[in-house]
Amino acid sequence: MTTPTAPSAMAPARADTKAAPATPAAVAAWIGQDGTYHEFYSGAIFIGGEYFGPLQYDSGRADLRWNRNSTAYFCPNCGDIWGRLVMHEASGRPCEFEAVGVSCESHGDRWNVPGSLLMGPREALLADLPPLALRREFLLHLAHAEKELK
Repeated sequence: MTTPTAPSAMAPARADTKAAPATPAAVAAWIGQDGTYHEFYSGAIFIGGEYFGPLQYDSGRADLRWNRNSTAYFCPNCGDIWGRLVMHEASGRPCEFEAVGVSCESHGDRWNVPGSLLMGPREALLADLPPLALRREFLLHLAHAEKELK
C-alpha cells in the first residue's frame, strides 16, 4: 500500500502550534512553545475496505491528546474492524494500531454515533477530514439524529 502524498500547505495554525512550519516538507518535527513535541503525521482513511481519502495532522495537538497511533475501529457487537486510520510518521515509519470500540453502522452504541470515526479525542479530526469522509460523517450523524428524534 502506498502512503497518500501530503497537501502542499497545512491548515491555519492552532493556538498550541504557533511555531508550526507552513508545510510538512519544511521540517519533520519541532518543539512547541509549551515544550510539546510536534510532528506531521499523514495517512489514509478506510471504511469497510473502501478508501475515503488522505488524512494529515500534527501529532502534538493537545485536542487530539497527542495521538501518535493508527486506529482500528472495532465493533464490540459483531467483531468487525469496520474502519481504519492508517497513519505514518513524518519519517515514513508506519504507526502502530490502537483498537477502539465503536459499533459499526449495523449496531447500536450507547456512547457514540455507530460507524462514526469521530469519537473521544478523535472528534478533533473533523476539520482535517477529506471531503468524502466529511460527507459520510455528516450523513451518518444526520441519520442518527433523525433516528433519535423519533
